Amino acid sequence: MAVVGAVDPRLRQRRIAVRRAEGRRRLRIVVTVLVVGAAVGGSYAVTQSSLLDLDEIRVAGADGSEADVVRSAARLETGTPMIELDLSSATRSVEALPWVRSASVVRNWPAGVTIEVTRRIPIAALRVGDGPAVLVDADGVAIEEVTDGSVDLFTIAIGVDGALGDVQTQALPLVELVQLIPADLEPWIETVGLRPGDEGLEIDLVGSAVADLGDARSLPEKLEALRALLASVDLACVAEFDLRVADIPLAKRDPACDAGVAASPSLP
Repeated sequence: MAVVGAVDPRLRQRRIAVRRAEGRRRLRIVVTVLVVGAAVGGSYAVTQSSLLDLDEIRVAGADGSEADVVRSAARLETGTPMIELDLSSATRSVEALPWVRSASVVRNWPAGVTIEVTRRIPIAALRVGDGPAVLVDADGVAIEEVTDGSVDLFTIAIGVDGALGDVQTQALPLVELVQLIPADLEPWIETVGLRPGDEGLEIDLVGSAVADLGDARSLPEKLEALRALLASVDLACVAEFDLRVADIPLAKRDPACDAGVAASPSLP
């Protein structure tokens, strides 16, 4: 016959306390899960609400119609939840505009975006004959086409290769050249271009003379030699300045000068 002994009251109380502690721990876990879930759900609901929709697209670095072009290129739609905006894609799209050197797109919480653009600065115009000119920057990128013949930039007498936004590879040595021309030589220059045949660099001067610079080496020295010749030579009888070797500049006479028909160019 089994004998059941009485349970020590202290042991019974200990067991009850352990069960109660386990219950409280499970309750805390359940409450924590519910609170976190509610917070996540609430946060998601807020991000999807109209309170955090895109309402304003601000453009810095461009005004008027150009700012509208930037907004259109970014392809950011008002009413889109701020959290869903693809800013990287918008940046790439804006930077694809030919006249934009760089762009940044940032969120302005709670409901705005700022697009900041840095423009390309034209330094020369590519033009052949009397046709429209295409402006290029220091990197040789074709920025825009202009029909106004009074563009106050150096004219590079070659055509455009490709489309706007493309680098004009053939024009790069000439783009480098125009950036090196000192201010006191600018009034003497009509256009810069490539010589037929050897495609050396050439400057068409006011009047009828040209300057043959040869290749793109030693351009500062060649321009300095041209300055010295212009200051010391009777231009009335000069057909060409040979500056292919900067240390040995030559002035070639115009055969017509000997016949007395050459006109003397004057400084603009």
